[in-house]
Amino acid sequence: MSPPRDRVPRLPHAAPFLLIDRVVEVDEQRGVFVKLVTATDPCVAPDGTLPAAFVLEAMAQGGGALLGAFADRLPSAGYLAGVDDFRLHAAVRVGDLLRVEVSVVRQFASATLLEGRALVGPEVRAEARFTLAVPR
Repeated sequence: MSPPRDRVPRLPHAAPFLLIDRVVEVDEQRGVFVKLVTATDPCVAPDGTLPAAFVLEAMAQGGGALLGAFADRLPSAGYLAGVDDFRLHAAVRVGDLLRVEVSVVRQFASATLLEGRALVGPEVRAEARFTLAVPR
């Protein structure tokens, strides 16, 4: 892993839907990103949890940021095209520092299959296999 060239993720998203706050480290096959879950985050549910759909979206955005960091060598990511497997093991709550780890499994002509994990401290809160695709 190498330190990122840019700590800000290269994504087309804007607030309030940009769910990745910082790039920690990236290489051509793997990336680590951080999201701080705050009470002022509009994606947080009234009970103080980050809904599962937003945890998955944070992993997808991590995948997009990974592919965006190497746009000259990897296919660019356009959108979340499919989710093969997603498991939420425990809730993500306000005050948690969510560490998003994604890795490239396989590349196709216009799509990339990735695996992702969302952790709070050493505890895995969610795991997923998902596909990002380039718009035609």
